[in-house]
Amino acid sequence: MQILCDQNVPQKYVDALSDTGGITVSTVREKLSADASDQEIAMYAADNDWVILTNDSDFFGDGREFGLLVYSQLEDPRPGEIIDAVQAIDSAYETNSEVVEVVPDGWV
Repeated sequence: MQILCDQNVPQKYVDALSDTGGITVSTVREKLSADASDQEIAMYAADNDWVILTNDSDFFGDGREFGLLVYSQLEDPRPGEIIDAVQAIDSAYETNSEVVEVVPDGWV
């Protein structure tokens, strides 16, 4: 799975996912720019087969053509919970664009 971390994803999640085999991780800052709009991020993810990891519910919507993982900033899940959920989700879906899940939710 290729995960594109939105601007506000804590570094602890980026680092933990980067250290996990089978997962490619990048940030919006690395692939686009620090001020990229949600629309630009969504288009990039759709065009390049990335799953967006975010705490921003604005990415839910009609016509979504990219994968989406949303976590609760208030719940502040541990990095290990995010990793476990991502690995389970990755094995449950055939393509990245099909993924639309809240993590860790029931995946851990």
